[in-house]
Amino acid sequence: MSDSDDLFEMYRSDRAASGAPKGEALASALADNVRRSFAEMDRLIAEVTQALAQARYALRLAPAVVDRSAYVQHDRSSESFRDYLRLWSHRRAEAGSGGMHWEAKILVTDSRRRTAEIGLGVAVEWPTADRAADCAFVEFWTTGQGVNLPSEGRNFQRALVACLRRLEEAGEITPAVRRRRS
Repeated sequence: MSDSDDLFEMYRSDRAASGAPKGEALASALADNVRRSFAEMDRLIAEVTQALAQARYALRLAPAVVDRSAYVQHDRSSESFRDYLRLWSHRRAEAGSGGMHWEAKILVTDSRRRTAEIGLGVAVEWPTADRAADCAFVEFWTTGQGVNLPSEGRNFQRALVACLRRLEEAGEITPAVRRRRS
């Protein structure tokens, strides 16, 4: 056995010994991590929208998300997404591995009704016995910044604001009120 095989076996045995959920509990926890990730992003985006009320930007997480392992797009609020997520999580729980990456978009509409998109890569974390643990790692494609959710919620918001600034600089969106330069 090579060194990398030994390391992988150590990783698997450590994960098994960590008290992480197994079987049906693991499948349920995986699906919950996906739902929690998107719900946390919805909440954080709403807070940024409220904080930037003067700029009159409307921000929202697009309803459509893409499972990168199968390139299947779903509406997060649909019954078909819930069914797909149930199957998705059971497959990963049974295999103990599998693609856990999703694509999402933040839609930004300015006061002139122009809409721009901010792409996100969402890597869902394997559940642990600790319910408060991070459920996802989110990367902003506009800037390359990445954050863990929910522990780095404030950094998620900072990264979102940095993306908005980039969109403004590129002329994609225009705030209703010009900011003073400091």
